[in-house]
Amino acid sequence: MGGWSILPRKSDRVSGKLLRSCIAELFGTFSVVFWGTGAAIESNVALGFGIATAVTAYLFHDISGAHFNPAVSLAMFFAQRISLVRCLLYWAMQILGAVLGAAVLLLVNGKVVGAVDLRKGVGDEIEGVPDWAGFIAELIGSLTIIFTYLAATNAHRGHRVSSYDYPIAVGLAVFVVHLTLHPLTGAGVNPARALMVNAVNKEVRHRIWVYIVGPLIASIIGAFSYELIFSYPLKEWLDEKVIEMDGPTKHQASPPKEVIVDTNTYDVVVENPVTKYNGEIAYE
Repeated sequence: MGGWSILPRKSDRVSGKLLRSCIAELFGTFSVVFWGTGAAIESNVALGFGIATAVTAYLFHDISGAHFNPAVSLAMFFAQRISLVRCLLYWAMQILGAVLGAAVLLLVNGKVVGAVDLRKGVGDEIEGVPDWAGFIAELIGSLTIIFTYLAATNAHRGHRVSSYDYPIAVGLAVFVVHLTLHPLTGAGVNPARALMVNAVNKEVRHRIWVYIVGPLIASIIGAFSYELIFSYPLKEWLDEKVIEMDGPTKHQASPPKEVIVDTNTYDVVVENPVTKYNGEIAYE
């Protein structure tokens, strides 16, 4: 995409965009933790986290990318979508947002349920989940969410992701992962949420590493495997979209268009019609 970048990119330093993005990650993570964890008190946890993620992603995806999860931000860095500085700033905001979300929920409700724990088990027959099983479950769940984010922000796809597709996609991914993993591990799949909710709830476990290492390793695996297997260079995609010909024919449908990638939101922006004449691109 934009190549490896340690320092903020040029677009990050224009009109306070990076600051607005950090504030969006702070408020977004707060909202996901507050509403998602709050849903565990009286209703369905998976539905709570899925809807909370979808709604908040709709609000902020065009500002920050709506990560709300350190594992997603790390994957975006390894996939060359964001700079290292932006990734680390997002981490700080996500951790702070998770702390505030859990703390406010504790303040208004008197308790915070939904702390992750491998020893909770399911029913009377299962006393708990082994470390290795919990690690694999958290890794696979995180991979599912990370793949969804990478696909939704992939400018090489043949269409532009709309303001509705993005939140629905990530919301459903979070929903289905929590639906499956919550009875097993509590469905951490977000190091900020898992660690901070447990800390506020005074339930930090000796096996909390599963909820941190699993998602972060999934970030690395997800970023490199998605880019290697499912994504491909923008130039190749553009070559497929232009017509190599000496001139337009009367049978030619509407001419192809110039494709510009917004490196901040990773959207494909369609601009002027473009036709390729004798190996050169001519703008109409």
